[in-house]
Amino acid sequence: MGAYSAVLRLSLVAGAAVAAALVSATFVPVGPSAGAAPAARAFTGALQPPAKNLVLTGPVIVELVDADAAFKHLPPDDFIGLRAAYYAYDVATSMHWAGAQLVPSSTAYEAQVSTQDDGGYTVFHEPLHGAWVAVDDGMGSAGCANYHVSIPAAVLAVWHWQAGSCTPPDASGPILLTYFAQAAQGWRAGAAAISAEQGFYWLGAAKALEAAVAAGAPGTGGYSNAAQQLARLSRLPDAMLTAAQERQLSALTAALDSFFGTNGLYGYSAPSRAPRAFVATLQQEADLGTLNVVADPRLGKVPSSFSEAIVTCPVLAGVAAGSVFGCKVEGFEAYYIVGTVESADATRYSAEIVNGSPLFECNADGLSAAEQLAAKRMGGGCAP
Repeated sequence: MGAYSAVLRLSLVAGAAVAAALVSATFVPVGPSAGAAPAARAFTGALQPPAKNLVLTGPVIVELVDADAAFKHLPPDDFIGLRAAYYAYDVATSMHWAGAQLVPSSTAYEAQVSTQDDGGYTVFHEPLHGAWVAVDDGMGSAGCANYHVSIPAAVLAVWHWQAGSCTPPDASGPILLTYFAQAAQGWRAGAAAISAEQGFYWLGAAKALEAAVAAGAPGTGGYSNAAQQLARLSRLPDAMLTAAQERQLSALTAALDSFFGTNGLYGYSAPSRAPRAFVATLQQEADLGTLNVVADPRLGKVPSSFSEAIVTCPVLAGVAAGSVFGCKVEGFEAYYIVGTVESADATRYSAEIVNGSPLFECNADGLSAAEQLAAKRMGGGCAP
């Protein structure tokens, strides 16, 4: 995908009302710094104040995420945005300053580790005609001088930080999302909304992608195409689709799931041309919590995700419509899945899941004879 910033891979928002509040609160990046509108990147005139507090805008958020990710030797899309972010211009040195805590993706383990201890907070400076320089200061716990961080007094004053400090008085606050993370959040929120309201989230996601392209942000290959796909998806009826519209819905959803890294989020999977690809799809869906499975009555409900579990499919003859499969999801507990592929290349499937052993309530689960055979081939079958 080549995304320049966080993937998408946020936790699924539970409930349309909550999702709406989150999306509306983050689609326009607003920093804790003062100011009613984004300020210019430089200031002239004899009566200028010694430092000017600035509002963080989308392009600058992307620049800071990219700079800190490069400093940490990690991909920018391992991070979704900034928290406790500040931004200012020092007139005396013609230099921009910023401070922020990088927010890692929930699925990027190395990024999560990198934002602990010394990586807990980052101070940035940008010389005139230069690029952002990032320095982790570990929330200043060892003293700013130890991290070679010295923020001008005028900048500290407009930020209302303590004199001589290199971290803010409060490191909490809302997350300022990158463009891609904004779009991914809208895409995920749409999955939790009723069908009549999904288009609102899809169009919001499209606007975030279009804003990234308009801002000239790096790494935006494919953004315009994804925005167009989101717009086409929003124009489809929310009920009573024709066969042609169903095919269009499936194709668009699979393409966007691939773009956002959320395979199976809307019940559609990207095409699997071979059994190995189908197993890889199930592995991704297990990590994301988007497995299209129904819990066996004794299980009650499907776990939201299967963190760090390994998916294998000892019963899987093919990925054509009608193919039956039996798979194991092995982590802290062992879960067993039997199901049937419902469309070409396994873009849709249905299945039942149980844990402990591959013994299913065959009648209650509605298992076909072929699915019961798959359970037997995994060492189980129908519960007595």
